[in-house]
Amino acid sequence: MTPALPFAGRVGLVTGAGSGIGRTTAVLLAERGGAVVVTDVDRKGAAATVEQIREVGGRAEPCRVDVTRADEIDGAVALARDRFGRLDVVIHCAAILRQNPLETTSEAEWQEVLAVNLTGAFLVTRTALTALQAGGGGAIVHVASRAAIRAKAHHGAYSAAKAGVLQLTQMAALEGAPHGIRVNCVCPGFVDSPMTRGGYSADAFEAWSGVCPLGRPGTPDDVARAMLFLASDEAAFITGVALPVDGGRSIL
Repeated sequence: MTPALPFAGRVGLVTGAGSGIGRTTAVLLAERGGAVVVTDVDRKGAAATVEQIREVGGRAEPCRVDVTRADEIDGAVALARDRFGRLDVVIHCAAILRQNPLETTSEAEWQEVLAVNLTGAFLVTRTALTALQAGGGGAIVHVASRAAIRAKAHHGAYSAAKAGVLQLTQMAALEGAPHGIRVNCVCPGFVDSPMTRGGYSADAFEAWSGVCPLGRPGTPDDVARAMLFLASDEAAFITGVALPVDGGRSIL
């Protein structure tokens, strides 16, 4: 007997889905039966993800979204309802990485990182809570970071923003619960993704592998699978958690 697809008949919206963790999550969501609105500030990246999904018979629509723009997030939700009739799952992956000591972090850089990584998470959450409540419930999953719970030099703005995502997750879980909306986040460690490759040297990858109990960086697939678990019925009694996805690094 063929097992039922866990997201059959459901519709998801994934931000930052033009590459990396977001792309992998959108593709896996489609493989598991869901229709997906693929959003990214990079229009071409979103289109490439949609093409990958459609090539194997999945259902997906691209949508260019800057998560610092509430109107563009609203437009993506409207697209989900227009093309697929509903919205059940919102997975927020969009983020940027900047590295500088606090004393040399400019105000402009600080504001940029918080705008994308924290205000963007707030705007996505606010719209998602309204949309999912209207549909009778659903799930929201954010990507936070190990840097939100463990200090890392030269990551002041990034860590502060991701720490804010942890509290945002808990507040949204509390407020969403009466409406059947679950809200969780994952805290990845070092993940071999385009954003990480662009920000770290090969030596950093080797150093992580030396201190991580499982002996390797994570992959986008590792994180995507954890998020889809949290978004699925298998996690029906889980809300407000921050799940480390770091190969055991957080226990050291």
